[in-house]
Amino acid sequence: MSGSSKVLLVAAGGTIGMTYDERAKGYVPSLNAGEMLSWLKSKDLPCEVSVVDWSHQPSSHYNIRMMADLVELLRKEAAQGLSGIVVTTGTDSMEEMAYLVDLLWPYPYPVIFTGSMVPHGELSSDGPLNLYHSLLAASSESTWGLGVLICFQDQLFAANEVCKLNSYRRDAIATLNKGPVAEIVANKICVLKKPKRGRVIEEMVQPAKEVEILWATLGGGERILKMLAEDENLEGLVLAGFGAGNVNPAWVPQIRQIVRNDVPVVITSRCLQARVLTCYGYEGSAQKLIELGVLSGGNLTPLQARLKLAVGIGKGFTGKDLQSYLLDQ
Repeated sequence: MSGSSKVLLVAAGGTIGMTYDERAKGYVPSLNAGEMLSWLKSKDLPCEVSVVDWSHQPSSHYNIRMMADLVELLRKEAAQGLSGIVVTTGTDSMEEMAYLVDLLWPYPYPVIFTGSMVPHGELSSDGPLNLYHSLLAASSESTWGLGVLICFQDQLFAANEVCKLNSYRRDAIATLNKGPVAEIVANKICVLKKPKRGRVIEEMVQPAKEVEILWATLGGGERILKMLAEDENLEGLVLAGFGAGNVNPAWVPQIRQIVRNDVPVVITSRCLQARVLTCYGYEGSAQKLIELGVLSGGNLTPLQARLKLAVGIGKGFTGKDLQSYLLDQ
């Protein structure tokens, strides 16, 4: 290994660490961080790499509390003189994992999430190259100040812009019309833009774990909403509304009850590109919901709003302070 940079490689499960198991008749977790790093033993790495085996689970098995534990680990390791951190994990919830870390990452050097769509040992597996590019990015000062990033297919994406667009192609991780933050060209990091980040919580907080999302569907959701209104453990609720943030009027009585229970409710849009608008005045519109005490999610996606709401609740924000935090995007 060459170079004076120090990078921490944290294994957090996913397809990148799986191999085929005949008994299970499918791919299962099997590789640790050291074994994944051995894929690159013939490469002249740009940094010194230390490894931590945090978890070998599929990312579909994680929850907010487990991710808070990972954030604590990363923040603790951040004080050890590192140049950057690489986290290998699954793509199923990678966009949420990276975004949650980004909300709580106040350090200048990056956390780079990566993984693979094709398991190791299969033809054209993307794991080794994604891992190598992630180490390049984590050891490069050009990525400092960019926040948490996801590295896939020769590109780096901002945690607050990225999403999983496909369930089987190697270019599944991308953005909707915003493009990458940087590209890796001939093993060099070419920064294209600096992403805009909202407020970062400096101190470590424990995000609320009982925060749910309810998607607006054609005539659906009323029974689920009633159950949520009766749930004494509910800490927060995000509504993925139609269009500009509108819901069926049958939802309104239950929403009103949840707000009266001092549970913060946030309205967002289920559209892939959206912003909550208050231009409509009919029952169930975003305007009427906000008049009831529902908070606006602005241009947050429902997934982002859930995580940001959880962090805001954990921080102790309420009312106007919580609204301001959500809209600081």
